[in-house]
Amino acid sequence: MILVGIADDDALVRSTLTELLGTTEDIHVAWAAHDGQDALELIRAGDPEIEVLLLDVQMPRMDGIALAEALHEEKPDLAMLVLTTFVADAVLHRALAAGVRGFIAKEDPIASLAATIRHVAAGNMVLSAASSAIVAQGPTTDDAAPVLPPAQAADADALPPGVTLSPRELEVLSLMVEALSNKQIARRLNLSEATVKTHVSTLIAKLGVQDRVGAVVHALRSGLV
Repeated sequence: MILVGIADDDALVRSTLTELLGTTEDIHVAWAAHDGQDALELIRAGDPEIEVLLLDVQMPRMDGIALAEALHEEKPDLAMLVLTTFVADAVLHRALAAGVRGFIAKEDPIASLAATIRHVAAGNMVLSAASSAIVAQGPTTDDAAPVLPPAQAADADALPPGVTLSPRELEVLSLMVEALSNKQIARRLNLSEATVKTHVSTLIAKLGVQDRVGAVVHALRSGLV
């Protein structure tokens, strides 16, 4: 059973998502918070320990991006999904830098929503074609909009000095960008899942990023794939 938390200041959204996800056999909404601060306190309490957090961007007291940034340090294994109808370029970059694994529309059908939750719970990320295009363009320079912190925005155009990727590693990275899981990549390349897992770990180390999401973002921005 995948335990999910919801952070959204719209009571109707909270109740609707809770009801819809309750119709699935393997997903259970553990709680629904009305703002980011409330969600942060519930997560820190850890009773129960959720695997996936659905969060709105605009909320009182603590917005969704600030919540994601706090949790990225405290709960790096927590899968976070942004609930949205539209995400500005700068917000998307900040969200990805904070470890968000994908974006889902509030009006998505339950089957699509459930599939996305399962996907990120398995350690994968979900980016639409539009989101991928925004990431590939790099962060905005608009002074009115927040951008990635300098340490994360800098020098995303090339591999670290002395680092090269093998043809197989590039194949694996390309499929990671397509949001395929390790199992799906293994099937596509006729490899064992353990071998794919090793390639993913090696890619993360070679690219100098923290996790799978960082590897995908780096690949899109640098044009590696």
